[in-house]
Amino acid sequence: MKQMLFWPLASAALVPLPLWANDSQASVTMGGLVLEQNEQISMDSEDLYLSLDRVRVRYTYTNHSDKPVTVLVAFPLPDVPLEGSDSEWLEAGYPDWDVIDMQTLVDGQPAKLSRIDIARVNGKDIGKRLKALGWPAVHWTDPDFNARLNVLSADQKAALIAEGLLTTEYVFEGDVRPAWTVSTSFVRTQTFAPGVPIIVEHSYAPMLGGTVGSGLGRDARVAPGGRLDPESDYIKRYCVDDAFLRGFDRKRYLPSGEENPKVYPMEQWIGYALKPGANWKGKIGRFHLTIDKGEPERLVSLCMDGLRKVSPTRFEVTKTDYEPDRDLDLLFVSMSRLEGEP
Repeated sequence: MKQMLFWPLASAALVPLPLWANDSQASVTMGGLVLEQNEQISMDSEDLYLSLDRVRVRYTYTNHSDKPVTVLVAFPLPDVPLEGSDSEWLEAGYPDWDVIDMQTLVDGQPAKLSRIDIARVNGKDIGKRLKALGWPAVHWTDPDFNARLNVLSADQKAALIAEGLLTTEYVFEGDVRPAWTVSTSFVRTQTFAPGVPIIVEHSYAPMLGGTVGSGLGRDARVAPGGRLDPESDYIKRYCVDDAFLRGFDRKRYLPSGEENPKVYPMEQWIGYALKPGANWKGKIGRFHLTIDKGEPERLVSLCMDGLRKVSPTRFEVTKTDYEPDRDLDLLFVSMSRLEGEP
């Protein structure tokens, strides 16, 4: 099964100054992020809306100290190239962050964000070295850059490969390509006055991809009782249960038990870094989650207890004094009909 790679964005996070973006790098595990604990600012509420079209979140923060606190508000994106890119899908590992339409409001007013791109090799910032070479950190936006690399002499290439800047992986023999990763964050500074709640809202369009086909079919259920392997991502990451599989089977198989030749399953995923909500003073006072699957016939699964269906496409849950211990990963499965089929 071939996959088109995509990684949705990490959730917003606040980094106490003077920490900078290179100290708050998002790890590439569905947009996960780990930050140091903040003991002055509480997250009083978080209202999170997740769909395939839009991600929206509304936070209320309060500074509990007796002095103003200024922090760096960071919206970290997954490192590029995206983890998991191989030779066939390498181009998919270089997303266009300009299409995400990031929008941020602070107390209802638009907030201007700055963008920071940090190039690294083995975790080391190589920005100065790239500048000395006249090379762009975000190299995939320069259509002529690869051609510039490949006119270098063999000795130059060998030296730059030894330095860790270039690699010969996934290119034609004799060619090279950049070996560094780029960490990108949208950032701004925010001052929290003591005792005054601040409302921060942001939204973006998730970058979608997925699979044509699915590993959920009956022929893939190798565990006893015709169930999925308990160690599979379907179970561990998305908490797919028997009810989900029954819904899948009703849509995928004919009464005879054969696959319906008129339909085929397609998977899509969304990841959201929820654990940063545990990095504030105390727990999240009120957490409200809305999942909108968009189409009534589409299936959705995630690991979150207490979800209830409130409409043909929406599920909701509200928690108080909530301390998330894992990020959210959502699996959407649609059954597409072959062209020309009723």
